[in-house]
Amino acid sequence: MQGKATIGKHPIHPMLVALPIGFFVGVIVSYIIFGITGNPFWPTMAVMLMIFGIVGALLAALFGFIDYFTAPMSPALKKTATSHMLLNLGVVVIFLLALWQGWTDHANGAAIGLSVLGVLVLGVSGWLGGKLAYIGHIGAVPSEPAATATGTAASTRPRETTRA
Repeated sequence: MQGKATIGKHPIHPMLVALPIGFFVGVIVSYIIFGITGNPFWPTMAVMLMIFGIVGALLAALFGFIDYFTAPMSPALKKTATSHMLLNLGVVVIFLLALWQGWTDHANGAAIGLSVLGVLVLGVSGWLGGKLAYIGHIGAVPSEPAATATGTAASTRPRETTRA
């Protein structure tokens, strides 16, 4: 159940989301370090990370949109994908507002509060993205025999275990 946004059968969207997630979490870490040290470098770093996170999120969203419209999904998975998409767009809006609030005063309380809210919403959206990938198998390629260390094909079926 894979969309068209792939490179060598690997979906692009999941490859890209790690960057904005890291940048947005880095915003919070920067504000925490600022709170501990008082060093004005850290709020400036937080604002720079917001910019990188927003740009990275929009790039990941481009490939997410392609997958949204091209991956075959059941109505239930499409609903989850729609929620995931809307929450992620909400995260971008929240961080745009945080950036606007913190542009001239990097340690602005509203910017900090919005950043915390953005990361919390991102967590919910990430949970839904995980549901799409790991439960709905969106982005998964149909099973192919995997090569073992000896070069022979191994079954891709999970091993059955017995209970004693």
